[in-house]
Amino acid sequence: MSKKKNISIPSTQLHSKQTNMLRTDIYKPETFLYFSYGSNMFSFRIHMNNPSAEFVSIARLDNYRLDFIKYSKFWGGPTATIVPTANAQVWGVIWRLDVDKLSILDEQEGVERKIYYPTHVQVLTPYMGSFTCRVYIHKVNPLPRGDNDVIPVERWPSWTYKEVIIIGAMEHELPEYYIQSLEKIKDNGERGCLKMYSLLIRYANDAPCVCPLPRRIPKPPVLDLRALRERNREGVED
Repeated sequence: MSKKKNISIPSTQLHSKQTNMLRTDIYKPETFLYFSYGSNMFSFRIHMNNPSAEFVSIARLDNYRLDFIKYSKFWGGPTATIVPTANAQVWGVIWRLDVDKLSILDEQEGVERKIYYPTHVQVLTPYMGSFTCRVYIHKVNPLPRGDNDVIPVERWPSWTYKEVIIIGAMEHELPEYYIQSLEKIKDNGERGCLKMYSLLIRYANDAPCVCPLPRRIPKPPVLDLRALRERNREGVED
């Protein structure tokens, strides 16, 4: 068990939604703690693959920033990662999972496919001190950048992915300033991937639908990065 650090969180950042767990109840045999900062903050999303995941607390990771890299066909844009950055903060959610579900989480994060790699970080909760949690970081991480640097289009997440992150942040009542910073992140406008995944999960478990289907199914839109770059460049010039 990790020792409590003498770190304080300002009262304006305190979290009103609390777990029923006591600190002494957090660690259980054959379980581990997982710090999510991306789509897995959203309960519906993490429970798709790990229905037994239990909410522990929100938490803050210091000296890291949230960023996006490596295009994902599933999400229609780059996915989240954390990058070491002095004086930056990343808020997220701590989940408790059974050890025998670790391989499922690793599969979702693409560990064997060398997309993310697992490591451990110490995060600070508003009321229960600090905990050491498993976290996933992209194998190819973005380069350091300044606060005012222009972010290339290739690093803009899809609208759906960004929205899922924001919904998870709102669901667990992360600090308002952090939610506002998420809302300001530029996205590439790509939509629909979460709906498709939800339908796949639904029809994999439920009885087949007998609803009539349209004769002609429209093709999904293709993301044109070159057009997005041009549009972004025109906006800067204006």
